[in-house]
Amino acid sequence: MDRADRWVVGFLAGGVALILLGILLVALFTRVPLSHLEITAQGAQILRQAGVPVQAARDWPGAYRVTPQASDAAFSSTATLYFPSGKTVQLPRRDVLLWVYRG
Repeated sequence: MDRADRWVVGFLAGGVALILLGILLVALFTRVPLSHLEITAQGAQILRQAGVPVQAARDWPGAYRVTPQASDAAFSSTATLYFPSGKTVQLPRRDVLLWVYRG
């Protein structure tokens, strides 16, 4: 490879790296709109302690329903839930039984 080829390869590799970095940054700061969540009893306890209203799920014994406005993207073991009242609560993803997305 001559010098010009190395410049072209470097330029293309840098462009691909910047595109991937941009996708990662957008994904980290994006909030996913939710209709409701079905959660376990442990998750319901965490949300009650934070002052968030939680209801027993009518169609799923042992599960509870909560209606957050949005959640962060699924890159970690915890889900940050954003509620219309302005509260933000972190909940372990293992406590979420069902995600129902809005949209």
